[in-house]
Amino acid sequence: MIKRLLWLALLPMGAQAADDFARQWPLQLSQPDAGAYRVPLDASVYAAAHWRDLRDVRVLDADGKPVASAVYAAAMPLSAPLRTVELSWFALPVSAATADDDLSVVVERDGGGKVLSIRNSVARAGAAGSADPVWLVDLDKDAGKLRALQVDWADPSATLDLGYRLEGSDDLRGWQVLDPQVRLVQLNNQGRALRNTTIKVESGLRYLRLVPLQRHGAPALRGLRGEMADMVDAGDWQWQVLQAQSGGNARDGYLYTLKGRLPVQRLDVVMPANSAVSWTVSSRDLDRTGADGQTPHWQTLTQGWNAWNLSEGGQQQRSAPLETSGTVTDREWRLQAEPGSEPAQAPELRLGYRPGSVMFLAQGRAPYLLVAGSANVGQAQAALDPMLDALRARNGQQWQPAAASLGAQAQRAGDAAYQPAQTPRDWKNLVLWAVLVLGALVVAGFALSLIRGNRSTKP
Repeated sequence: MIKRLLWLALLPMGAQAADDFARQWPLQLSQPDAGAYRVPLDASVYAAAHWRDLRDVRVLDADGKPVASAVYAAAMPLSAPLRTVELSWFALPVSAATADDDLSVVVERDGGGKVLSIRNSVARAGAAGSADPVWLVDLDKDAGKLRALQVDWADPSATLDLGYRLEGSDDLRGWQVLDPQVRLVQLNNQGRALRNTTIKVESGLRYLRLVPLQRHGAPALRGLRGEMADMVDAGDWQWQVLQAQSGGNARDGYLYTLKGRLPVQRLDVVMPANSAVSWTVSSRDLDRTGADGQTPHWQTLTQGWNAWNLSEGGQQQRSAPLETSGTVTDREWRLQAEPGSEPAQAPELRLGYRPGSVMFLAQGRAPYLLVAGSANVGQAQAALDPMLDALRARNGQQWQPAAASLGAQAQRAGDAAYQPAQTPRDWKNLVLWAVLVLGALVVAGFALSLIRGNRSTKP
């Protein structure tokens, strides 16, 4: 008996792992020989996903093995080709830029913050005997789009090697050092030229200034040009229309439930004709219950949002959708009207989102499957961003992997995949303890039999 129990304890006790994903979609490839593919996600994938960050959305090959993939939950606008524009710049003495770091005392601006003029400005930069000036740049509406500054000298044949400190500000008062030392070089020798007159900029600040690190040596400046990167809206917005489930009074408002963790970035309300209501929009996710077990509080997304619907001459005009400050993936939504302005009937809530995508490499054997929905997956994902950045730098920012599309959805493991896996029991320890207890009982039995035998042999 003991040998049999020991033999059972040494046997592998792990069972075959069950299928961990709830749904699956076959992938249709536009190019059979491409090395990388991009799959746009639809609402059914978001509805099947269990995790907020879509970590349980994966791609499997024909043998069921996962391939290298990366999930992008919400699509971002595409970058347009860089454009070059002339920038508004001003020259001012170094003393004006270093006096308490406050340029607002010498700069005249309009109501929108645009720089109009500078008091005590440098009359002519590069004049004999004059100190090198500070260059002040106003990006105005192009703030956040600048990728590089191009310096245009008045004398392209001048020999120079100059240093500047690049700083940025939003109010001309507090300044941040963006680059402590920028080198501008222009050398000529025997018909050959060495030039470095471009300054890379990574900042969303509106005002920039270049403070010289030397006192003399800068020639006259002809102008400053900027390389701007604009974002293009691909226009692939998708909308989910929700009907009110309950509510309507001033305190509770109208309640809506969204299927799936869609990356919502726009809001719209469809109301009866000839109505205008000021709304407060809130959201929450019941899956984020606190450690104390309490229901999470509503998060206010916007207050005083005026939505209207006007019917005139047989045509309807409505207010424009509202842009959210960020991506919202909550499932519970609430609309609260200002007291006294409740509509005659419950409005429709429209939630707009840009569908994300999955990028994967063609590893293993085709065909490939996209799977989603699992409570038992980790966060490990392939780091494809360095490869994608290198390919876009080599082939242009508009480069994209080959297209792939989703086929018909099918059930895989179903709702069982959403249940957290139970901690497996350590059967080996249980069996070993059973063997020890059984051995102790056998020894005790031998001891009792010996004691009884000794008593029976006594006269």
